[in-house]
Amino acid sequence: LRSGRRYWSDIVKSCGGKPGDSRAIDEEYRKRSPVHYLRNAKGRVRLQIATGITDGHSGSVPISHSLLAFNEVADVKDRIGRKEIEFMTREARLPELLEIAAPDPSFGDKQPVFRRSSATAAITIFDGGHEIIPAAAIAWMEGLYAERK
Repeated sequence: LRSGRRYWSDIVKSCGGKPGDSRAIDEEYRKRSPVHYLRNAKGRVRLQIATGITDGHSGSVPISHSLLAFNEVADVKDRIGRKEIEFMTREARLPELLEIAAPDPSFGDKQPVFRRSSATAAITIFDGGHEIIPAAAIAWMEGLYAERK
């Protein structure tokens, strides 16, 4: 609630209170959070999560949301560590121990800085904020279509 983001008051109103006010209110937050439903998709649905490294600093949703979503569907060995997630969320940059991603022309001037895959899921962190890179999304979908042929 202290993050400076503006939409939190709408969430509090829709859930009937702040997190921790009651078990019923906490359940309302849980029901609205996609992270609790992602485990149903693990290994069953192709999933590409993309987020900007500055998301949460220049955008409305912290990068940690995307990283935690990936961890929900990733195999244990492929998950992104808690310390790395905290670092990226706080610093808006990649920790030195994580390998830089290869260039991808579909991302244009918002190049990937980190990529990881696990089973049917993948995450791409690109040089940007809370935004959509249409060419990258289309390229990913074209790749799925090509695999089906």
